[in-house]
Amino acid sequence: MSIIPISGHKRAQSPIDGWLVFTDLDGTLLDHHSYDFSPALPALRLLKENRIPVIPVSSKTHAELNVYKAQLELDGPMVAENGSVIIYPNEEPQIAPPGYLMKRDFLVECRTDPDFDFIGFGDMSDQQVMDETGLDRDSAQLARQRLATEPLLWRGDRESLKRFQRKAESAGMKLLQGGRFLHLLSDTDKGQAVTHIVNHLRSRGKQINRTIALGDSDNDRAMLLVADTPIIVRKHDGSHMTLPERPDTKVTEEPGPAGWNQALLDLIQQFEER
Repeated sequence: MSIIPISGHKRAQSPIDGWLVFTDLDGTLLDHHSYDFSPALPALRLLKENRIPVIPVSSKTHAELNVYKAQLELDGPMVAENGSVIIYPNEEPQIAPPGYLMKRDFLVECRTDPDFDFIGFGDMSDQQVMDETGLDRDSAQLARQRLATEPLLWRGDRESLKRFQRKAESAGMKLLQGGRFLHLLSDTDKGQAVTHIVNHLRSRGKQINRTIALGDSDNDRAMLLVADTPIIVRKHDGSHMTLPERPDTKVTEEPGPAGWNQALLDLIQQFEER
């Protein structure tokens, strides 16, 4: 006998209702080397079943995130280019000023100083980006479709870099050191983007009871600090970043997506058993 649902029936409230999960991608939800996320599928499915949005907060471009949005079956907001671009579903991207073209103009001006020795993605061909990053051609093309920030390979000395940093700050921008690239971005970060999204969703009536953030590197620090539950994902070599400002921070046992998966499954179980 089939059970016919009663019209207007609401499911029982769950202790994990109103959660938002903000996550870095590379080295966190995605394997650092293979970009595989299959170890995280059990947690991803459970979050989806409970209608908990998974919101990528990444250094990747909007174009790159669209690929993962499809693969991960995400339907909520996204944050690209280290917090400089916020994308809400069915809306144009919100870009923190100054935009990409103004940053390129700034870099052209900087080249009048011979001590400022660098090359950016905007100076590179697809092949050069492939050579420097290990990306395939399609991915390199997506990585070059930038809206707000410019990854740079710095070739000058340390003193020149300090002067370059001061010049960027005087122009309303800042530098962020990634794994290999130096990123020129607006005066924003992943934490500010997370706060913007939380306020935006609340202003539209969404109940938010807990924010969880997962990341593995220093450019995730601001995002982890603003979350109710910060989770540091261990690196492949077993090391991990520290967050002394937040002694409540959890650190995964395993690296990458396997650690991501277990940390969220454990957190969900912990709240459901209360």
